[in-house]
Amino acid sequence: MTKIRVALIEDHDLTRLGIRTALQRNVDFEIVGEASNANDGLQILKTLQPDVAIVDIGLPDKDGIELTREVKSTVPGLLTKILILTLRDSKEAVLAAFAAGADSYCMKDKYDNLLEAVRHTHNGNAWIDPAIARIVLQQAQENPPASKTASETNQFAE
Repeated sequence: MTKIRVALIEDHDLTRLGIRTALQRNVDFEIVGEASNANDGLQILKTLQPDVAIVDIGLPDKDGIELTREVKSTVPGLLTKILILTLRDSKEAVLAAFAAGADSYCMKDKYDNLLEAVRHTHNGNAWIDPAIARIVLQQAQENPPASKTASETNQFAE
């Protein structure tokens, strides 16, 4: 089985060390690069092209949302999936991250969630932390798609 190649972009050394240690304890993951700021992180993503980048929102030079936007819009052909890892569960942060192109959003509070999030993200699925799923659901309920006619709605019925 091929290992999931992961880059860590996190400004707090102790947090980055903890994430690295947690991932290295599992044979499914390989840490291919680390950065403590967005500019170094961008260079790692361009040169190493990991499968998944774990990106903290609160980076010192540019926030992780802006880094995500920049990566998704300026690095053509980059297949790296972006997993936002943060303590922020505000509606604004969550929606801004997804609008910028983040593939997944995980809170920093649970080790098991991080492993699951990296696996799901690598497999091409969006992983939304259960702690913030209500925000995404609420946004969808506040902005429902335009009404469909009965025939359009029935096209999905079996």
